[in-house]
Amino acid sequence: MGCCLSRPGSDYLIYIKTGDRKNAGTDANVFIILHDDQGRRSEKITLDNFLRNDFEKGRMDTFSVPRNKFSALIGQLTKIEVWRDDAGFGSDWYVERIMIENKVTNHIYVFPIFRWIKPDYHYMIKHLDTSLPQEDDNSEQRNMELVEKKSLYQFEQKIPGMPAQI
Repeated sequence: MGCCLSRPGSDYLIYIKTGDRKNAGTDANVFIILHDDQGRRSEKITLDNFLRNDFEKGRMDTFSVPRNKFSALIGQLTKIEVWRDDAGFGSDWYVERIMIENKVTNHIYVFPIFRWIKPDYHYMIKHLDTSLPQEDDNSEQRNMELVEKKSLYQFEQKIPGMPAQI
């Protein structure tokens, strides 16, 4: 994980790996809310290391979060809600994964993202983010992402009976 001196009173570390794609880094403001298996959620957490350029292409950033931001959580983390605004010159952002470490229990929760994060859209990501489409709690988010993928990969069959081309 990235190098980080944890603050006193901090029971959680949040690690965010920005992807290594062209224009993957962002200057936007990034926020996260954690949800547990008891239906409780943390406060909105602004992810920002003072006087540091966070979320640069290919980099792992570490955020030490004060325990009072997590006081409502009593169970195991099950999902996160992550979003960004449209601030800054380069606001596009591609995230590979987010990991949250509970320093008290030494448990690390992994949230694979592997997608571009649109501005002002709250992405709900489950721990280990695996589910069948018919069992997905966030069908609206899944449908939005499928429509976007379909628009990126347009197929055309130029010669009848032959394979389609992109």
